[in-house]
Amino acid sequence: MESFAERIEVKVGVEEELFLIDRDGSLTRAADDVIVKAAELLESDSNLLEDCWRTVLGLDPEPNPAQIEYLTQPLPPDEVIEACEIGRELIKKAAEELGLQVMLESMHPFESDPLPINGTHINVMVKLKDQPYMTPKQILVVYNWLWHNLPIIIAATANTPYCCGGKNLAASCRLLKSRVLKPNYYAAIKRLEKRPYLTKTQYYGRLRYRLRLRKDTEFEERVVAHPDGRRLVDITPRGPASNVTGDENDSPTRNRVEVRVIDNQKSMKYLHDVVMLIVGLSLEALYIYEVEGKLPPNDPNHFDNRREAIEKGINATFVINGREIDAEDALLKIISRVDKFLEHLGLRFVSPLKNGKVELQERPKLNVEYVHKDVIKYIGNYAEVILGSNKTVEIKGKRYTIPKGTKVIGKLVPMASYKYRVDNKGFVKDIIKGVVTLGIKRNGVEIPLDESDRIVNVMSELEYLMRSMRGLL
Repeated sequence: MESFAERIEVKVGVEEELFLIDRDGSLTRAADDVIVKAAELLESDSNLLEDCWRTVLGLDPEPNPAQIEYLTQPLPPDEVIEACEIGRELIKKAAEELGLQVMLESMHPFESDPLPINGTHINVMVKLKDQPYMTPKQILVVYNWLWHNLPIIIAATANTPYCCGGKNLAASCRLLKSRVLKPNYYAAIKRLEKRPYLTKTQYYGRLRYRLRLRKDTEFEERVVAHPDGRRLVDITPRGPASNVTGDENDSPTRNRVEVRVIDNQKSMKYLHDVVMLIVGLSLEALYIYEVEGKLPPNDPNHFDNRREAIEKGINATFVINGREIDAEDALLKIISRVDKFLEHLGLRFVSPLKNGKVELQERPKLNVEYVHKDVIKYIGNYAEVILGSNKTVEIKGKRYTIPKGTKVIGKLVPMASYKYRVDNKGFVKDIIKGVVTLGIKRNGVEIPLDESDRIVNVMSELEYLMRSMRGLL
């Protein structure tokens, strides 16, 4: 094993999607503003810029403007967590400049219904040092071994028990509700025909067509896990040695395996150990193939085990090789095996994950608290309110201040704010309570109210309409 470790090279890339929230804990559609502000910060902070040049590829928006993503460069495993810290910190600094916060949750427990959804994607490249890139056969064995162990990876990283109004639906609501992270299949190497290649594919939940024209490339044979070459699945081979649509013209150095099932880990130590878990399994796969001459087996129970992991997380029970095993025991067996490979690279587990304890076990239960109970009966009616303090509202992604003393006439509506926990670096870890408060809605804008505001008149919808018609509003 020591001789094997000296011959291999490992690179890891991490993509982590994060939420932008306001001080009340609500999602705020400000990804573009944060990216612009991040560019300004890098222009003015040479030290931060130098750190990012070295570790981070950049920031990207996601489908929902309240989501933002950093991408690390492909790095040795012992350097990639520093890159994640720098990526998170860049987003946080830019968000704080705009009066916003960064939340590490993969789902907003009240506002994800089920979208928007975040996740962590880990790309791993493992090859022999004297090779220019990861070969199709190496991609095949690493992919199939990670695929074989994917239910255990899900159980170890499931971290989204709440969504859709705070309901506890599964250990990973993210995977349960995702429209794109569908299960992929056991892979094989296939020779692709040189012809116009038309496929149907799901693209962010919509059925679309793709047309690709195959031509002579370095890889006449490709690793095929999905017949249509879909990328937006739970795990996939990537690069020109795969049949993934859009990767065929990449450099061969981009050959890798991408694991997408991972819910965000709040603690950097847990994120570190999830990377170590993926790296360790990838090393084990390559060892099985290069040294022992074996291929990973197919698993007839894979899809049942995957579903069990999504629903129950570390409390799942799997059927592996015809025998039942608890997810925690299966995880501990993997850690015991791969720890030997990591040790030879100077790597180790640093979180309680090494003892089978996952981050989900520390999640608090959610509850909902109602305030302004004395005026709840007025919700749905129209009112005239004198603001007792300055109010901040968001209109089309821009924030505006309504000054104290302003008279507002509109409809009384329930509004939500949230109690949350913040870690020692200033990131919002998770939401622990929903608080229903009172607001007033005028021209599509909802203004939160508190004890300093004074309701001077309440009127029915008919009275409001009559006054409006008479020009009295």
